[in-house]
Amino acid sequence: MGIQKRAQAATEYLIILAVVIVIALVVVVAMGKFPGIGKSTVGRSSAAYWSTQDVAITDFAVSEGGDDTFVVKNNMRNPVTINTFNIGGKNLSETSGGQKTIGPGGSATYTGTVATDLTCFAGQSFVFSVSVTYTDSNTGATYDFTGEGMKLEGTCAN
Repeated sequence: MGIQKRAQAATEYLIILAVVIVIALVVVVAMGKFPGIGKSTVGRSSAAYWSTQDVAITDFAVSEGGDDTFVVKNNMRNPVTINTFNIGGKNLSETSGGQKTIGPGGSATYTGTVATDLTCFAGQSFVFSVSVTYTDSNTGATYDFTGEGMKLEGTCAN
């Protein structure tokens, strides 16, 4: 009888340990700590973050050939003038016609080569810092937004 109770206790311990390990793995994968396993979750959270900001990046494509495109949307109630739009340290305002004024709900497209220091093969992940300097056209106030530490992440296109 004593051996059966010890065997039952050992079995219960192993089952509880297995459940804890499975829960820990699910949490780690969801947070993207294993390369390749949780990568899509990190990219989606980055895209969701950047698409909801006052001056948002709603769409982007970084390609192997260097034809990079970023769509910026004004989510504010007043028109804004984008003074500088930097991705990965490259000022795309210079290659996209300078300052652009965007009305409420409107968008502007910025193009250029961002990945000059990085070979961006199709399917490879990228991470870029973002800095946007803009002026509220109604108040004249100028803001510099860097994403509060959140970088733009995604996958390179063909």
